[in-house]
Amino acid sequence: MDASESTTFPQPDPMTDVRGPSDPAARKERISEGWDAMAEKWDSWAPIVDAWFAPATRILLERLCLKAGDRVLELAAGSGGLTLHLARAVGPEGRIIATDSGPNMVKLAARNIRAAGLSNVVARVMDGEDPDVAWASMDAVACRQGFMFFADPTGALGRLFRILRPGGRIGLTVFSTPERNGFMAVPLSILSRWRRPDGSTGPASEGPGPFSLSAPGLLESMLRSTGYTEVEARAVRSPLRLSSVDELLRFDDDILGDLVADLPPAAQKEAWRAVAEASAEYVGPHSQGAPCELLVVSGRRPTNQGKTV
Repeated sequence: MDASESTTFPQPDPMTDVRGPSDPAARKERISEGWDAMAEKWDSWAPIVDAWFAPATRILLERLCLKAGDRVLELAAGSGGLTLHLARAVGPEGRIIATDSGPNMVKLAARNIRAAGLSNVVARVMDGEDPDVAWASMDAVACRQGFMFFADPTGALGRLFRILRPGGRIGLTVFSTPERNGFMAVPLSILSRWRRPDGSTGPASEGPGPFSLSAPGLLESMLRSTGYTEVEARAVRSPLRLSSVDELLRFDDDILGDLVADLPPAAQKEAWRAVAEASAEYVGPHSQGAPCELLVVSGRRPTNQGKTV
C-alpha cells in the first residue's frame, strides 16, 4: 500500500486518542504530556531519528547561517537531537538555550548534552510559544518537528520575531501533507479504523497535530504576516529507514500505541497485523524506506526596525 494511492487519511493526533480534546490549548497540553511520558522511549530511537531527519537538518542549519559565537533558542528540543548539531555549529563561544515543555525531555537533553561534552548549552523547561527570553537577544531560533504542535503558531511567530536580534533568522521543520508521509499516515489510518470501525475520527483536525502546518504555503504565509523577510520553504524527501517489520512495528507502537491501547488484546493483535501487512514494503534490502517528506521553512527579521507584532 503506497500512501499516495490512498484517497483519505484520518488524522487523529498521534499524541492523543481520537476522543481527545478539540480545544487547541487543551490539545497542545495533552500532546506535551504524551511526549513527555514517552521521553525515554523516544530517546532510545535517537540515532535512527537523527539519521531520518538528517537531510532536513542539513538544510535547516544552512538556512540559519550560524557562526561562531551565535546565541540560539531551540524550541521543542526533545531529548536534544538537533541541539547537538546547533551547539557544534556555534562553537564553544556560542550559546544554545534548548527548551521543551516536558521536564522529562529536558532531563534527557541535559544528560545527552553532558555525555557529548558540550559546555555551551543550557536545557530549560519552557513553553516554546511564549519563551521567557529577553527581546532582541537571539541570533537564531530553531525548531525541528515541534512547531506543528503549537496551539497558536502565528502568535508564537510574532513573539519569536521580537526575541530575534535584527537580522536574526528562524528555521523550522514540519511534516508536509499526509499523502507524502505514509510512514505515519498509513498506520494512523489503520489504527484509527480499528479504534472507530465506523470510520469517524473524533474531533476536527484543526489545531495542533502532525499535519496542522502541512498545507502548501501556509507556514510561509504565517512568517510573512508576522514581519519576516527572505522567507523560503523547501520540501525534503526524508524516508524512515528501519531494518525489519518488527522494528517498524516497535517504532509505531512507541509513537502511536495509545490509539489502540484500550482495545481487547485480540483486537490489538489484529490491528498491528494489519499495520505490518501494509508496511512490509517499507523495509528490507530493496526498500526505499517508509515515505516521509519534511518542509524546511525559514525567514529573517529585517535589519531595519521591521514590523512589531
